[in-house]
Amino acid sequence: MTAARIYRNESLLFREQGSRDWRMLPAAIAVWMSCLLTWWVFDVALAIDSSVGSVDSGGQAEQDTAYGLGAFAYGMADGASLPLRMAVVGGVIVAIVAIAAVTVMRRPMMRGAWRMTGMLLACLALLGATSTWCSAYIAWRDPAMAQARASPGQRIARMRIKTPARTADIRQADCQADATLSMIGDGRVMQSSSHAIRVFASGADCRHIVHGATVQVFGRLEPSRFGKMSLWMMCRSEASVTMIRAPNPAQSVINKLQERFLAVTEGLSDQGRVLVPGLTIGLLGQEHVVALGHEAVDATYAGLLEDRFARSGIMHLMAVSGGHFVLVGALVRRLAAYAHAPRWATAALMSGAFLLLAALVYPSDSVVRALVMGLLGAAALLVGRRSQALSALCWTVAAVLIVSPTMARSYGFALSCTSVLGIVLFAKGLAERLRALLPGSMADAMAVTIAAQLLTLPIQVMMEPQLPLLSVPANLIVSPVVGIATMLGLASLIVAACSAGLSFALAWVASIATAIMERCAQWLGGSSWVVLPWAEGWQGALLIAAGEAMIAAAIVVLQRRRRRRSVSAGEPGTPYQRRWLDPIVLWVQQLPEAFDGGGHGTFRGS
Repeated sequence: MTAARIYRNESLLFREQGSRDWRMLPAAIAVWMSCLLTWWVFDVALAIDSSVGSVDSGGQAEQDTAYGLGAFAYGMADGASLPLRMAVVGGVIVAIVAIAAVTVMRRPMMRGAWRMTGMLLACLALLGATSTWCSAYIAWRDPAMAQARASPGQRIARMRIKTPARTADIRQADCQADATLSMIGDGRVMQSSSHAIRVFASGADCRHIVHGATVQVFGRLEPSRFGKMSLWMMCRSEASVTMIRAPNPAQSVINKLQERFLAVTEGLSDQGRVLVPGLTIGLLGQEHVVALGHEAVDATYAGLLEDRFARSGIMHLMAVSGGHFVLVGALVRRLAAYAHAPRWATAALMSGAFLLLAALVYPSDSVVRALVMGLLGAAALLVGRRSQALSALCWTVAAVLIVSPTMARSYGFALSCTSVLGIVLFAKGLAERLRALLPGSMADAMAVTIAAQLLTLPIQVMMEPQLPLLSVPANLIVSPVVGIATMLGLASLIVAACSAGLSFALAWVASIATAIMERCAQWLGGSSWVVLPWAEGWQGALLIAAGEAMIAAAIVVLQRRRRRRSVSAGEPGTPYQRRWLDPIVLWVQQLPEAFDGGGHGTFRGS
């Protein structure tokens, strides 16, 4: 072994840190990319089949495609030949990946750890692709999807409600909820189904759409017009929803607790009614289905406030994510430390608190990510290991995508994961550099904000082709009150079970904090120049990613040149960099000495 290689290996061992484990990052990326590639191949296969079917059926396939069924939009009436074609395509993909993996493994350079890493990535990519292909094909062949493709119309469906009812996104209904089908048919012939569906209802039917309940719905089954759900069921008239089975006792308690909390917030000001529920459980006040006899939130004000939050770049605060779980986990660990609880008891309490929090808030993809990461952290505490955010994130991504491949195309899941990845990778380094210009607490807050947005901006551009120019100062302004408002809102939610008055008091104090957020959004989001129009789609995402990469490369080059000029070769230490606040800090520190009793400049009163 040469001296250069020995020096290189010793340098790598010296820089290795057990608290910074990057080994699962390539694995998570491989699973995610394989899932996305498989979805794309599935769409291409269906699109090719639909183009062939359009020639045979006189344009029926184009009509099916126009329904907008998302990944499963392209279909045929019977699909007799499609399974064979899709099986051939899937087999070819698996064979290509396997051959490539074997070829790479046979190279002399791929030995030891690199060989095992390549084998692991290949296996995980195959596992992700297989899981995605099976999930896509099962959903495409589901009876509900087949009926929606062939003949949309009136159906009778039995389903289990998965989310609380919220105000509908369309004018033809009052409320909506997501559900999982169990039976679908025309009343004479019923078929088993397991497809996800979104049900829309109006009037008194909204009272029967309860989270966790099993209901029977009579309505029009049709492909979705927008959104991630591929199937809709529209209830055209009242008395179309019948409850078959009430939620289980635990879910019933949670539903009542949420309703009491939302009823308490109705006594707050308009901004409090909108923001306190949104910050606490992820459901904005105007999205809550108000009971008969209660006054709803002003729709115009709520829509304007939501738009201002989005334009100022702080709309993410209204979605439950890792911040809630971090606050709850820190509180549980501190209480357990005060009680001198053993490690296993602390881990059990943290797991229970995370599960309870996930059950209390509105279900979303970001909640799934935060819950799985929180449980992994509790498991690490149980076995006496230090929790590693990057490793936990990668394991979470790999596990969630293999179990539920549809998450690979979820914007909410992608935003949640990329924001955590950006904070883990870049926040510490950015904070060290910003401390040369700003006070410590402000530098840390700005570093977290910038790091979270570095990787989420390309995804945000794909969702909305514009850049919020003032998102960093907006997040800095509201960051001191976000944690306080969140904990007060969660306390109000829990206390609502026994005392409406105390719950209202806590919610009112939380609304004081949300008023600061509302003022910030109105102030920064009200200008026309607060957002910069950007290119749409993947082109805009690629453009913003390339711009970030060029800026990062320029900063690295400038820092290296500056370091070479400021530090002589062989001299230890870090060069001093003056901050603009240093004269003020020095003056504040020396001011008491100037008025001390023994100084020459002592002020002596009469």
